[in-house]
Amino acid sequence: GFLASVLAASLAAQTAPPAPPTGAASAGGDLVELSPFTVNTSRDVGYQAENTLAGSRLNTSLRDTASSVSVFTREFIDDLAITDVRELVQYSMNAEISTNENQAGTGQNPVVNAQSLTPVVLIRGATASVGMDYFTSITPSDAYRVGRYEDNRGPNSILFGLGAPGGLINESSKIANTARESALVRYGAGSFDRHRLELDANWVLRKDRVAMSVAGLHQENGGWRAFDYQDKKRVFSSVTVRPMRSLTVTAMGEVGRDLTAVIRNT
Repeated sequence: GFLASVLAASLAAQTAPPAPPTGAASAGGDLVELSPFTVNTSRDVGYQAENTLAGSRLNTSLRDTASSVSVFTREFIDDLAITDVRELVQYSMNAEISTNENQAGTGQNPVVNAQSLTPVVLIRGATASVGMDYFTSITPSDAYRVGRYEDNRGPNSILFGLGAPGGLINESSKIANTARESALVRYGAGSFDRHRLELDANWVLRKDRVAMSVAGLHQENGGWRAFDYQDKKRVFSSVTVRPMRSLTVTAMGEVGRDLTAVIRNT
């Protein structure tokens, strides 16, 4: 009887009471369940990014992504004053803008003869595609509306319909943030009479529910050749609506005009 009493007391002493719920868990409104189909760029710290959609089309940690992926965060883009894909590939591994050097024939340089609205990118010598939010991009890329760039090198069957044998360079658009407001004005000047003005603003219309963002660009830029210029006037806007915690609706659009002189080879 004494042994049984000691054993029962020992078992009772080892049974810990359930831990009370933490403040974060008890406050259901403070928990935000992120969508597996989007990447929140606000979690990027400096030049370091955590997640990507490039490997599986789902929000996956970079360390768990079984492909060669480089992420260029917004801070990296700003620090190096990158404005388009042509400048971005200078910092990517084994990537370059095609100048038709990989083909035999008398074809002109596609970079300067207006062969395509979007630049032809080569990764490891093979043609790569350029996408926007993991859809086919049909407009010239500009960093004023980009949250970050992702460079996915090599073929990836999961990106079928968008990826190319060389890989994919994708730009993630800036979307309205329902958590906080922000505003930014950036002006840059450079050689060849370059002037570039960027505006970026985010308004929270209803906390954690409705937000709107607007990004604007005005650029006047000459070139190293006579009568060469690249002028841009563009506006991009997005609206985010979260009617409930598990549902987010985002709408975005862009309007503008790019004027570029085309100096054909002779």
